[in-house]
Amino acid sequence: MDYVKEIIVFFEDLYFTLVDYYHNFLSDSRTFGLTFKEVLLIDSTTIRLFSNILKGVGRDTKNDGKKKGGLKVHMLVDTVQSVGRFIKITEAKVHDKNFLKEIELIPYSMVVFDRAYNYYQQFAIWSSKNIYFVTRLKENAIYIVTELLRTHEKKEGIAMVLKEEIIEIKYTPEDENGKKLNGGKKKLLLKKVCYQDEKNRYYEFISNNMEISAEEIAFLYKKR
Repeated sequence: MDYVKEIIVFFEDLYFTLVDYYHNFLSDSRTFGLTFKEVLLIDSTTIRLFSNILKGVGRDTKNDGKKKGGLKVHMLVDTVQSVGRFIKITEAKVHDKNFLKEIELIPYSMVVFDRAYNYYQQFAIWSSKNIYFVTRLKENAIYIVTELLRTHEKKEGIAMVLKEEIIEIKYTPEDENGKKLNGGKKKLLLKKVCYQDEKNRYYEFISNNMEISAEEIAFLYKKR
């Protein structure tokens, strides 16, 4: 797999060389009126490659069962400058949540990402360090509602919070290699926000920040 590593290193070096070259042209004054030391976004892009050239680096799709060769670019983006703070390129088959273990965040920062990155153990670690996040709840998530904060009737064509709750999720701790550990499940308290946008699309967000409003949580995800 040495040629794969060489491709990864090449694109990482190229990206940061361009960022450094154009640094003076990048904005450093945009803020979103939020009281966090940093607001960062996480996302990924899959770069499909010929599977017969890069054998074994692809992922098996559920639709046709054929392996699609490729690389996945994970990026931590600074919302002020809109450039990558940290980038990691992996094989396409590597699970997105592993990227969360790689990034270093400062206390009282906010990071926003899609539900493909859901990783409850990492959420618990961040909560203990006053690092906050906003993401979407997984469709198959199992939880119990511990407190209903508010609810509103749905109105067609109006962006609004429909429900705000405190939920409890249980997870099984893992070691560094992703192996389940013995000792029972642990509990994690999160805020859950049910939201409808102006096109009547429905979303369920979760966050470990109990202080910001449900509207701010929806706003932060929209910035993603």
